[in-house]
Amino acid sequence: MSAEDFSDVFDADVTHVWWGTVEQPLGPDALAVLSTAERASARTMTGEAGRHYAGAHVAVRCVLGAYLGTPPAELRLGRRRCPECGDADRGAPCVEWPVTELSYSLSRSGPHWLLGVTGGGHRIGVDLEQVLGFDTDPVAPLVLSDRELADLRRESNPTARLAVFLRYWTRKEAVLKASGIGLIADAREVDVHGPDGGGPLMVRHSAAEGPDTWVVEDLAVGPGRYAAIAREAAAAGPLRLIERPPPTLQEPAGPPGPESEAKRSTPWPSATLSLSTT
Repeated sequence: MSAEDFSDVFDADVTHVWWGTVEQPLGPDALAVLSTAERASARTMTGEAGRHYAGAHVAVRCVLGAYLGTPPAELRLGRRRCPECGDADRGAPCVEWPVTELSYSLSRSGPHWLLGVTGGGHRIGVDLEQVLGFDTDPVAPLVLSDRELADLRRESNPTARLAVFLRYWTRKEAVLKASGIGLIADAREVDVHGPDGGGPLMVRHSAAEGPDTWVVEDLAVGPGRYAAIAREAAAAGPLRLIERPPPTLQEPAGPPGPESEAKRSTPWPSATLSLSTT
């Protein structure tokens, strides 16, 4: 497979992880990619938050559209039903149209975004947090397991304590997002204890339905950020960390076929190329 071939994402156990930073204002071509609901959500946010939200969702649509050979604006994105509460608006995100077995997970923190995509209909969760100074003492006992909390309390330096907290928090949230239940669960019960950079972890956590064992890995996504991914243990194959959209994704890169070839005439909107990725 060449460096510019991304078709392996359709294999059942392969995962692609994209990450970047929204730095430039979005032009009208980029904003036109968003759904009416996404544009409305962006408008309700104050300061730079709306631009960061819009930029991340443009990136999601462009990457998924490229994989599926579909103009980004024509994708219909929604959510699965939450396996715990049954709420149709609280489950994991999904592509409602076109019909596909690709699954994805998005995380944002400030201007930074992280997108995981995998095939085979398998569940996936990613989480990203930028390092912002805050006191971990009040919140740590509410979300960390006993072993994790002991690790944090061994650190006397506030910066080191924050690093421990964010390492465990991103792992936990990745698992909870992959399971489709999010933060309605007790995060203390998701034990992701393990050293920084210690390799993949096998984590047990189950919802009312779906897998109960997850492979959790830390991701290197630049300084000042912590990130993690959780995947079904039975489908945790090769993982590709993609730092920037390559030129080949200016055109849809879905699997070959008459329908896909017809859609290749719709490029990744040029305005989205101003989204700086690192």
